[in-house]
Amino acid sequence: MLAGVSLILLLFVLVTGCKKDVRSQSDAVSTATTTPRALTYQLVWSDEFNGTGVNTGNWNIDNGNPGVNNEKEYYQAANATVTGGNLVITARQQSVGGQPYTSAKLQTAGKFSTTYGRIEARIKLPMVQGTWPAFWMLGSNINTVGWPTCGEIDIMEHVNTSNTILGTMHWNGGSGHVQYGSSINTTPGGFHVYAVEWDNSSIRWYVDNTLYVTGNIAGNINNTGAFHLPFYIILNLAMGGDLPGNTIDNGSLPTTMLVDYVRVYNIVNSSSAPIGQTITLKGNNNSYVSGENGTVPMNCNRATAQAWEQFLVVDAGNGQVALQSMSKYVSSENGVNPITCNRASFGGWEVFNWISNADGTISLQGNNGDFVSSENGVQAMTCNRTTIGGWEEFRVNQ
Repeated sequence: MLAGVSLILLLFVLVTGCKKDVRSQSDAVSTATTTPRALTYQLVWSDEFNGTGVNTGNWNIDNGNPGVNNEKEYYQAANATVTGGNLVITARQQSVGGQPYTSAKLQTAGKFSTTYGRIEARIKLPMVQGTWPAFWMLGSNINTVGWPTCGEIDIMEHVNTSNTILGTMHWNGGSGHVQYGSSINTTPGGFHVYAVEWDNSSIRWYVDNTLYVTGNIAGNINNTGAFHLPFYIILNLAMGGDLPGNTIDNGSLPTTMLVDYVRVYNIVNSSSAPIGQTITLKGNNNSYVSGENGTVPMNCNRATAQAWEQFLVVDAGNGQVALQSMSKYVSSENGVNPITCNRASFGGWEVFNWISNADGTISLQGNNGDFVSSENGVQAMTCNRTTIGGWEEFRVNQ
C-alpha cells in the first residue's frame, strides 16, 4: 500500500508501493484468460493469532514513520497485540517521533515469502475518517531493485468510512510505475475474508470468495515478470496520507484493525473432487451456477458469485459427491425435471459422479447416467445430457 487512488469507471488508478505517490497512472494490464481447472488448496503457512502476543518467528514489527505518502503515524510494537484470537492493531492520537499518531505495521520479510498461491486473511476494519488499513505484499527483492520494480500486490486496502475495498497490482511497466486493479463494496466494519489467488498466468482478487478483478501476468505480459518471484506479507494501519487525506476524526480514536488469521495455500490442480471445500461453478457462458436458494429451478446466469452461488462439496460415499448450498442439496430430479437445490438431505437423486475433463473443466453425472447441463444460461439447468459438450462443462473456483 504505497500509493493513492483515483477511480475511473471500473478501473481505478492506485499507487501503492514502497514509495507510493499519487501521480495519475492509467496503464492497466489486460484481464487474463485463465485455463479452467479443478483446484485443491494445501496450507503451507499461517498465523491464527491464538497466543498472547505477536509471534516474532512469523513477523517483524516495524518501528518509525515510513516516510511515504505523507502518512502521519509512527509505527511501534506497543500498538500490536494479540487477544481473543485476533491480532489487534491499534491507532492512537499520540505524539511519538515527531508524528501525531501511533499505530503498527507487521511484515514477514526474511521470515516467510511465497511465489504463487492463495493468500488470505479474515479482517475487521476500522470505519474512521483518516484511517488507511491494508493487507498487502511486496517483492522480496525490493532492497536490490527498489520499488516499483520489485512489484506490489495490494490484497486489500480501505480508506476512511467507505464501503469500498480496493485490490491492486503495481509494477514497473518498462518506463516506470504502472498499476491495475478494481474495487468491490462490502461491510468493512465486520469480518470478511480478503484474498488473492496467484499463479503463473494471473492474479485474482476475492472478498468472501467473490472474484472481482483479474490481472494477467502470463508470459511476463506488459513487463510483469516481477510477479513470478517471491513476495512477503504486510499488515498495517496507516493514519492520514495521500489516499485518505489528512482530515482525521480524532474523536473516534483509538480505533482498531482486527485480524483473525492469515493463511497461505499452495494451489494444486486436481482431478479429484475437493471434498469439504466450498466452490463456485462457472458455465461455458462465463456465468455462475446458482442454487436459487431452493426457491426455483437452478440457473447458470449469475455475473458474480454470492452465497447462493457457493456449494460445499460433500462426500456421498462410493467416490461420489453431493453439493450443498445454503444448507440445501442439489438434486438431479432424475433428469425428469429441471434440477433444484431444495433437498434437506441427499439420496440417489442428489448424488453425482465428479468427472475431470481433459481441459481442466469438470462435469457432473447424475444417478440416471446423464450429465448436468448449464443450458448455456438461457433456461433452467437440467440433468438429461447423454454426452459431455460445452454446456456440460464447468470451471471450478474461477
